[in-house]
Amino acid sequence: MSNSTQTFSLAYRPDLAASFLSLDVAWPAFIEPSRLLVNWGLDVHSQYQLVVLDQETTVARVAALPIQWDGHPDSLPDRGWDGIVEQSVTDTHRGAALNTLCALEVGVSSNHAGRGLSRTALTALRDEARRLGFEHLIVPVRPTGKAERPDEPIDSYVARRRDDGFPVDNWLRVHERLGARMVGLCPTAMTVVAPIYRWRQWTDLPFNRSGVITVPGGIAPVTVNHELDYAAYVEPNVWMEHPLTSPAQSERTL
Repeated sequence: MSNSTQTFSLAYRPDLAASFLSLDVAWPAFIEPSRLLVNWGLDVHSQYQLVVLDQETTVARVAALPIQWDGHPDSLPDRGWDGIVEQSVTDTHRGAALNTLCALEVGVSSNHAGRGLSRTALTALRDEARRLGFEHLIVPVRPTGKAERPDEPIDSYVARRRDDGFPVDNWLRVHERLGARMVGLCPTAMTVVAPIYRWRQWTDLPFNRSGVITVPGGIAPVTVNHELDYAAYVEPNVWMEHPLTSPAQSERTL
């Protein structure tokens, strides 16, 4: 990991907004940017949108929104990513006490993968949440390794552990190594429903029959309905909470 990295919020460096939005993060094509997050969240809550620079090159980004949360896992939205965006809008406009910061994306440039930048970005967000006095830092984590097991139920997948006790999933493992703990599942964290022609464009697959199929990059199957000319993807994520304690207490290793 380069020692030359620096992290800035878009509130402090609004000139970085264009590079923040255009960063070449390797998301599946069917997961498109949320217009609500981009058109509202980045403007109203620019202090929680972080850019990681190496020299003057944007190499990673973090998108986060604040909500009000009582600290009980059962009250976290089942709709995870989608639910947090909507709740942040509601909580912000009703003047709620925004005591919780939720990371919606930690993205690394495809040209700079493998340098530990996701850890750098997460650590920066945790430090910023601590500095700003938030009580909680939560993340609906997308277990990227599950793309190799899209048909496996999310609860059994996240229970898979290595001999050292950490998750087999690399992205879950990054969070746990930083001290995060799993506090629940969000079974419908992100929903993508689109006409079949759009799915063909996104995946280069024929989508020539109704039923359940898997697609590249998907961590869950896609349900295809030719009669109604649509396909639906419902993605499960994992709720994790990062401790906002002193740095020495937060990270753990085995």
